[in-house]
Amino acid sequence: MVLTWKYLGRVDYARALAIQEDMAAQVALGGGPCLLCMEHPPTITMGRQADQNHLRLSREEYRRRGIELFRTKRGGDVTYHGPGQLIAYPIGDLRQAGLSVPAWVRGHGEAICTVLAELGLSARWSDSHPGVWVDGAKVAALGFRVVHGVSTHGMALNLDCDLSAFDTIVPCGLRSHSVTSLAALGIKAPSLDRLAGRLARAVADQFGWHLCDRDLNLGRPGKEGGRFERISF
Repeated sequence: MVLTWKYLGRVDYARALAIQEDMAAQVALGGGPCLLCMEHPPTITMGRQADQNHLRLSREEYRRRGIELFRTKRGGDVTYHGPGQLIAYPIGDLRQAGLSVPAWVRGHGEAICTVLAELGLSARWSDSHPGVWVDGAKVAALGFRVVHGVSTHGMALNLDCDLSAFDTIVPCGLRSHSVTSLAALGIKAPSLDRLAGRLARAVADQFGWHLCDRDLNLGRPGKEGGRFERISF
């Protein structure tokens, strides 16, 4: 099986969801897995299990700070995305790959651990609190949505993002756990596009796939996806 990947630069969240939907449709018709890597402007997303009380500010204050809010159908609670964070959306048919949902999720978490080990950082995946952790602090969050075997959404790795933004939410609904980044841990990470390539390689190796960076058909510019809603209060 061949994993195709692409780094897209900074993409707003609505556009990213539309691209995911287009790629998921291609995968559902028999296409191979792909990994879409990017960066988002300041955005807070709430998954299916999210508690609105985990938003610590009012809608008006989030707007004043330039942070968009979305409710999505991925798993998990509330999290923050923003500049200095590598976002990776793996899209694949788990049935075609012969993978269970837990194996798919854990495999991507282990791929992140592999990349961090290459940077000299010892990190671990947690089944009880899904994510990648370093000394009790979360450095990468994961949340997926699987429909008819096809997975969308994915993972967010903190490189040098504004950690104070996480203070405006209860990250992943975990009040007693902190969030960290590579920069906060004293790790100078490569650029986002280079790190995306290393992550793509680690994901391919994790599942025993070949890697390809050929162009992807990403759908029509400007189209917005339907698997989300901007949060109203």
